[in-house]
Amino acid sequence: MTKRTSGRGSFFVKRFFIPGVALLMLCGGAKAQKSSAPEKGKSDDDKKIEIRNNAASLLADLLGDEKNLGKILIIKHPAPGVDKLVKEIAKTAGDEADELEKMAKADKALNLQAMQLPPGETATRSAISRTKEHDLLFSSGTEFELNLLLTQTDALEYGSHLARVAAANSPSPEVEKQFHAMDVALDGLWHRVVAAIRGLHGK
Repeated sequence: MTKRTSGRGSFFVKRFFIPGVALLMLCGGAKAQKSSAPEKGKSDDDKKIEIRNNAASLLADLLGDEKNLGKILIIKHPAPGVDKLVKEIAKTAGDEADELEKMAKADKALNLQAMQLPPGETATRSAISRTKEHDLLFSSGTEFELNLLLTQTDALEYGSHLARVAAANSPSPEVEKQFHAMDVALDGLWHRVVAAIRGLHGK
């Protein structure tokens, strides 16, 4: 499997409500806001900060959902290797989400509430979430493991590219370095998920 060069937000599963179990898991449909491309008349630095904040906000939203990924293990029981990988993804997402919050507190210009999604994108993500919710809840065994891992190829690829864009548009070398580290961490997990999918195909 070859990694695509651009991430798409095609992985948005927010909440599964099951009798007795409210399962919050990966990829919540991001909240709709007015679309706003960098405006004309702004300085190049202002435009870069706007792009950085938009990418960082989408990343924060993604990580906030990914850190709850392990909750699916309450009702589903994949093989030990997949179980371990899911827990590592959730832990990494939680650690990176905390790091983003620290960065925002240290840099008042870093706004993590600037997702700015057009309504069509939000509606599409909601539709995808329902499809993926069904696929995960009504599958088991190897099929469930494959469905779950496929959501992670999308999520981790998207997250790593968001971090990469945020790094490229960060005004300070230190902040750029922090976003780059997130890109590396998420990309590393992406490669591990791809390897796990290949392993399932080999069964």
